[in-house]
Amino acid sequence: MKSRKKRKTSTNLRPIPETSSDTPEHLPHLPEFMYVPPEVWSQIFATLPAKTLVRFRCVCKSWCSMIDDPNFVLIHLQRCKINYGNDKLLLALEGLRALSEGCLVTVREAETLRKTGRIFRKPDSYLYHMIGGCNGLFLVNRKDGPRFQEELRLWNPCIRKSLVLPTCPMSPFLLKYSVYVFGFDPVSKDYKVIAIAIEDCKAEESTKTHVAVYTLSNQQWTVRNDCLNMSYPYRIGRLGPFYGLRKAIFFRGSAYWLGQIDKNRIDLTHLGCFDFDSEKITFSKLPFTWDEKGSLRFLFLLGESLAVFSISLVTSTIWVLEQDNEKEPWTLWFSGKSNWAGYKTFEGIDSSKKKVFYCESDGGYFVWGKEAYNITKCEVQEFKRSLSYYIELETYSESLVLFKGYGARDLRSFP
Repeated sequence: MKSRKKRKTSTNLRPIPETSSDTPEHLPHLPEFMYVPPEVWSQIFATLPAKTLVRFRCVCKSWCSMIDDPNFVLIHLQRCKINYGNDKLLLALEGLRALSEGCLVTVREAETLRKTGRIFRKPDSYLYHMIGGCNGLFLVNRKDGPRFQEELRLWNPCIRKSLVLPTCPMSPFLLKYSVYVFGFDPVSKDYKVIAIAIEDCKAEESTKTHVAVYTLSNQQWTVRNDCLNMSYPYRIGRLGPFYGLRKAIFFRGSAYWLGQIDKNRIDLTHLGCFDFDSEKITFSKLPFTWDEKGSLRFLFLLGESLAVFSISLVTSTIWVLEQDNEKEPWTLWFSGKSNWAGYKTFEGIDSSKKKVFYCESDGGYFVWGKEAYNITKCEVQEFKRSLSYYIELETYSESLVLFKGYGARDLRSFP
């Protein structure tokens, strides 16, 4: 009969500290080989889902303090983006045809729109719209149709926490024509909501822009008309400088959208930018305004870059913005053919209300809701969706943002 070898105990493990301040209080007498240093726990926790970490907060005070730390929240968010990718998962808000009103919110794969998780189904008399998303946090507008009332809410769907924003201090007349933009200021590490109202000055045949900024850290609105009022020498029609502002894209501390400034053209000719740090609005001319007349243009994220897709009846191109190159910031990334079916499909998209998302597989294609378009094969694919009469998509990532801090006593469960 073989004798069992005696298991050796490692002598390189960190010893248990004598004081209880460095030891988890719920495990005061752990053997030496079972003790794990706090920095190791932090690395382990950063790989776990947000819902699991919310439960782990109840284990002990040291774990709760570690998970609630703002630096850990950022580390966990970055790890989730690496694991899942910035464009792999989408949050889908769908209007329910069967219930006339209300909505269904799900998490879906970007490439197939296959449902990977259901967050909630809310059959009520309100209409919900997603204005924008950033770092797992979303700005949602809930409208009461009969009463013409709206409620802005910052919402983390992963942990089902939300914060209702106070009413913007702009005049009721301006609020009727206001557009909201949501993003993150990497300098102050604060989340901001921007309200931009465009006023038509009919007597002067011009437009004026009014801006108010809401910061999450102090939960207050600030009217910024002193430095952000701008006038344009023509009245805004269907297009205009702020045409695509309703579905602006957050990218590297700024919100971007497509607009039209040249009154002699009817297509989108400029890239608008709102910097969340300086709180300034700027416009830059697109380099491919010489493209064929009637070209449709859409702003989207191509990996870690900002890009514009342009399609006509004959050709389609993708231009990528290289921010480090001031002399030639735009680079032609893709050029291919187009056809009538593809052009007509994009013609039906209102880029001021819907975003398009790019997927790299199968030669590259765009998805925006019920349909997708392969840019290399020039083929249109339709996803079968029976319940929804409209669908809104935003990039989704798990996050602990808003769970603690930012006036946690005012947080509400949503739904």
